[in-house]
Amino acid sequence: MEVRSVLLKSFHLDPSFSLMTVRSAVLSMELFNLLDIHGTSAINDVIFCAWLRSCTNLKGHQVYDLFELFDVDRSGEIDFDEFYLFIAILVAVKDKVEKEFIYRHSRAVFNIMDFDQSGSVSAEEFERIGFMFNFYSTAIRSIFKEFDVSGDSELDFKEFKLFAMACIDQQRAIWLKEQRKQLQRSQLKFLTENKELLLSFLRRSGTIIKRPGVED
Repeated sequence: MEVRSVLLKSFHLDPSFSLMTVRSAVLSMELFNLLDIHGTSAINDVIFCAWLRSCTNLKGHQVYDLFELFDVDRSGEIDFDEFYLFIAILVAVKDKVEKEFIYRHSRAVFNIMDFDQSGSVSAEEFERIGFMFNFYSTAIRSIFKEFDVSGDSELDFKEFKLFAMACIDQQRAIWLKEQRKQLQRSQLKFLTENKELLLSFLRRSGTIIKRPGVED
């Protein structure tokens, strides 16, 4: 998930506890009040989903999945406590501190992912919200069995904490690998497009000497 909101760029988490700073918490309340157009101290699904689509790159079904997941009390609306947690996660993703956030608030994240309230989380449940933390299904599936100590295809709270940390580490490794590939492609493209210019510069600087009868 990519957070595109200009407003949310000014939101930050306290690095010690992964909680929103006082300023960010106040801004969250102001934003909540703006979205609460009916004055009911809650945001309905239409408003919430429209706002979320405007500030992220999420698709329609993903937006509605998040609404259902964060509507913890199943009221059909998002109250401020639920909204605050959601904003905090958006900020963590924006600032790339997902691992620290999940470590500090693993119980809250676990409860959200445990959609059927069974006391455990399956790979399917993790995938349902994993896109919010930019987890790929392949990464989830590849290491799920490793942390499913009980072998029941479900993760209890302790297994979930370890599994989430491992997923984030693997995702970061994948991201860094892709960044290196993009950098190499950009460098190759630059060298290819500017070959003559670079050769001319090297000749003038005396770095290379063109030998008679030898073409570039």
